Amino acid sequence: MPGLLATAFLAVGSPAKAEWLRAESDHFVVYGRSENAVREYATQLEDFDSLLRRLHGRPKDEVTPRKLPVYLVSGLGQLKRVLPSAKEGMAGVYLSSVPEVFVVAIRDGAGEGDRNKGDDTVLHEYVHHFMLQYYPSAYPAWLVEGYAEYYMTADLARSRMVVGGVNRGRAYSLTQPGGWISMEDVLSKRPGALKERDVYAYYAQAWLLTHYILSDPARHKLLGPYLDAVRSGEDPVEAWRKVYGDDPQGLRRKLQAYMNRPIPAGALPRTGALEPAITVTHLSPGADDLLLEGQRLKLGVSKDEAAETLADIRAAAAKRPKDRFSQLILARAETTFGDRKAGEAILNGLLTADPKDEAALVALGESRLTAGTDDPAQRVADFAQAGKLFARAFKVNPDNPETLHGYAEAHSLEPLTDAMADIRVRAVVLAPQVGHLRLDAAKALIQVKDVETARTVLTPLASNPHGGGEVEAAQALLKTIDPKAADSDKAATPETPKSAAKASAEGDKAASGS
Repeated sequence: MPGLLATAFLAVGSPAKAEWLRAESDHFVVYGRSENAVREYATQLEDFDSLLRRLHGRPKDEVTPRKLPVYLVSGLGQLKRVLPSAKEGMAGVYLSSVPEVFVVAIRDGAGEGDRNKGDDTVLHEYVHHFMLQYYPSAYPAWLVEGYAEYYMTADLARSRMVVGGVNRGRAYSLTQPGGWISMEDVLSKRPGALKERDVYAYYAQAWLLTHYILSDPARHKLLGPYLDAVRSGEDPVEAWRKVYGDDPQGLRRKLQAYMNRPIPAGALPRTGALEPAITVTHLSPGADDLLLEGQRLKLGVSKDEAAETLADIRAAAAKRPKDRFSQLILARAETTFGDRKAGEAILNGLLTADPKDEAALVALGESRLTAGTDDPAQRVADFAQAGKLFARAFKVNPDNPETLHGYAEAHSLEPLTDAMADIRVRAVVLAPQVGHLRLDAAKALIQVKDVETARTVLTPLASNPHGGGEVEAAQALLKTIDPKAADSDKAATPETPKSAAKASAEGDKAASGS
């Protein structure tokens, strides 16, 4: 907000407001710079969430453990303020960390109601988020990605919702020369194991294969036995041949024939109002300077970038020395890679003003945990102080996984108890998308001899199609439990997700060509 206008607000006794707004609905918190934009986006996301709940048989009034924050940014420059490694062409990104699971999406100026690439990215990632929240299990990588591609095309029209329409980008790529890879690779590999040029084909074929299965009740019925066979350790290609009767070449021919016909979609009539309850509030002026930097801190800052990042945050916070948000972000930066004493002094000042400031309590607790003293007695004292701070934060909000994680860490110098392992598991329940929390919980469960629950916790992470260090760590832990269990899910197999088969049974049939 321009300085003169801000001064005018202050002169009449009203609090200054930032350009950033916060729109909160039942399942989402959307941040942006236009009230119309945040309301429209929150409405679209709630609509999509209601569709997923309807098709998966979940209650309409189900309370989500943690609302998903979505940050709407204007372009790559703002996205880089959160994720410096973001590259040209990225439309958005889904990020999971102990402090927060959140989405950053580029809004490219599309008109009200228009669909853009960023929207598709967010809807794709929300399917993953939804499945990890309610149906965590071991799924083949092609199904994980194909399922998200299948649902992200949903057409949320005013009178009905159409599910399973053509993913035109994926369909088009399959019509181009060299647009296919072997079905053996699709059935048995993760996208990260492929050459970069083959990844797009992988996603396209995963979408088509998922659509092929979900569009036909008989094929869909066989999905459960196929998943059971793969989870039991059977070769995915052999399992497909045994359950569905096709070798890879035969499956490809069927998929090509399927794509050359009008692809069926399911249409569901609307059953309720389109306008969810949304509360819009203005953030403080400090958000204009540091909202996106605050999200970056939640992901961690490399040593090479720490000095420059700290200098930028100090300069921005200096403009608003009395703004709580600015001071909180500054304190987090100082306690993480700057002047710890100065940062803790800021946090103690915030807690003097408001002893129930949850964010300040958690940040101060984290600082005490990472003080890094070489004196064992002092380390015990620091951890004890951190435990008290996290206990205070828990009283303010018992459903913050970062608080539970911090409290468990604060007691990690003590003998592990079943109760502390349960706290680790509770953090996973609240944020099942965070691999770090799953690893911590599994390690604790293994120590207290609850191997079955440890396997349940590890399996969704171990089967993550994108791989990475946490995935490899989960696979390694599974092997310590059972060498044959690293890629299976014998301990916890939830119901196979319902699909658009329900849409077909509940609504009209729609068709669109490829």
